[in-house]
Amino acid sequence: MASGNGCVPHVRVVSRRLVQASDASIQPRVLAVSNLDLLPQAIQVSMFCVYPKPSPSPSTTGAFQDVVTAFASGLPSLLNHFFPFAGRVVTDPCSGLPEVHCGNQGAELVVGVADVELSCLDYGSVGASIAKILLPYAGDVALSVQVVSFPCGGFTVAWGTNHVVVDGRGLSLLVSTSH
Repeated sequence: MASGNGCVPHVRVVSRRLVQASDASIQPRVLAVSNLDLLPQAIQVSMFCVYPKPSPSPSTTGAFQDVVTAFASGLPSLLNHFFPFAGRVVTDPCSGLPEVHCGNQGAELVVGVADVELSCLDYGSVGASIAKILLPYAGDVALSVQVVSFPCGGFTVAWGTNHVVVDGRGLSLLVSTSH
């Protein structure tokens, strides 16, 4: 399993589900994509966050399941404020351009378990190590939140989306808002 700084991680998917916005009053709509968003084209982008083992609080055990529960319970409310992330990226059949169909189809929440320690990852080589933590998701999904646990008790959260939905600054805002 050796690779550069340590190991080649493998992630086993424990669950994969769609999470919808909780506000049923939000009306479906189609969002056109701006010309600036079309420059880099429709490509998947992600933000990767690494966390140490959570400390227990009076209301939690400090276990990874508490982290998963927090994401599962908080994501519907977050999607109320960032509703396009609950939609799908679709190509308009007439223009051939991508657009975002905001119909509350749901953001993806993926839970996985890695087989190596966080300290084993080669943070200097994205392709050989870190990229293997990111799990593939469908190209039309506007948001895939991937929470992966490690044997040391730490975990990662990968926020995957499409560049036509949001740029790097917008993705950073989404991630910081979710904390």
